[in-house]
Amino acid sequence: MNKITRVLSGQAVLQQMPEDDVIARQRFILYRIFSFTGALVCIGIFSQMMITIPDPGPLPFLILLQGIIMTTNFFMTKNAEKLQRHYRIMMVAAFCLVHCVAYTCGGIMTGGSLFWAVIILYAYMLLGKKSGQYFTIGVVAHFVYMFIISRFTNLTSFAMFKNDEGLISQDFLTNGILSAFLISVLAAYMQSGKNVVIQSITKSRDTLAKKNSELKNKNKLLNAYSHGLEKTNKELEKFVSIASHDLKSPLRAVAWLTAMIEEDMEGKLPADVQTNFNIIKQRVSRMEQLLNGLLEYTKSEKPESEITEVDLNDIVEDFIAIEHNGKTPSFMIQAGMPKVRMEELKLRRVLSNIIDNAIRFNDKDHVAIMISTEVNDAKRSFTLKIMVRGLKSNTMKRFSCFFRR
Repeated sequence: MNKITRVLSGQAVLQQMPEDDVIARQRFILYRIFSFTGALVCIGIFSQMMITIPDPGPLPFLILLQGIIMTTNFFMTKNAEKLQRHYRIMMVAAFCLVHCVAYTCGGIMTGGSLFWAVIILYAYMLLGKKSGQYFTIGVVAHFVYMFIISRFTNLTSFAMFKNDEGLISQDFLTNGILSAFLISVLAAYMQSGKNVVIQSITKSRDTLAKKNSELKNKNKLLNAYSHGLEKTNKELEKFVSIASHDLKSPLRAVAWLTAMIEEDMEGKLPADVQTNFNIIKQRVSRMEQLLNGLLEYTKSEKPESEITEVDLNDIVEDFIAIEHNGKTPSFMIQAGMPKVRMEELKLRRVLSNIIDNAIRFNDKDHVAIMISTEVNDAKRSFTLKIMVRGLKSNTMKRFSCFFRR
């Protein structure tokens, strides 16, 4: 039973089509509908002629043959890539049948003309716009041709109905009912939930609604995370503010004690001791700058640092004679480095990080640092170059940092 259902529904062919190729799947289902409903219509017309018309001749069997062709053509459909050929076979056979029936069933006045609307409709749906236009032109040509031969020749007649008006009217009734049946079946499918296009749109709508719901949930989580992060940032800002204030107190005490010792000794300190005192003061000053920078960085709303004229010579001088990571490097500074307009705090931070990293990853006991600049007036920028090498070897590392003036 399942095998019969599978053959009748054409599932084997449908499975060959991509799920997202909605048009191709829709056309195949319409092809299936037209094949079976068309065959039923042919059987109905055949039965009506055989019952009501005495000695009907071969025409009813020609109509029955059309029904057999339609069903056989559908059951022979095995390859989705050859569907267009099967569509054309069915449509051309239907076109030829309706055309041939007209000769003995009234010519231009035949009731079979009602089926032309069905043929044009299915031609557009199954074969596309271009082929649909060709079939429309063919139908128009058929009507013109039938008018001419019906008006000026004896090639057409009502011979099938023995010129009986009752049989002619009955033929119109049968054709009207059956053509309406074909169109109503098509319309019912197009409006039903089984329509592939409607199913695709419904599926896409449901998927979109699901994704919107997921997005709303994620937005809620993101908002909650954002509020938590904002709270954490405020707590961190408060902590850093307190820690910075607490750390500055002993630093100021060290600076005050150093100044007191220098004042008490009144210039009597040995040269090496005075040098160490100077290093202490420089470290205190640098530590205070780092604490200020950390406090500014952790603020929830960070204002832009003030852009001022910065003397690179003064900046570099702050790093001279300061021990870095247990090492005291020797500096070679380019004379006459320029003054630039920029954010001094950021420049100090970048320069400090580069020098500290360069020394930290140098495996030599004695490190030489060469600092120079290159100014590009055309681009209003300068390049700060830092070269580091160990004095016991000729290896050299070069670091470049670009700033816009």
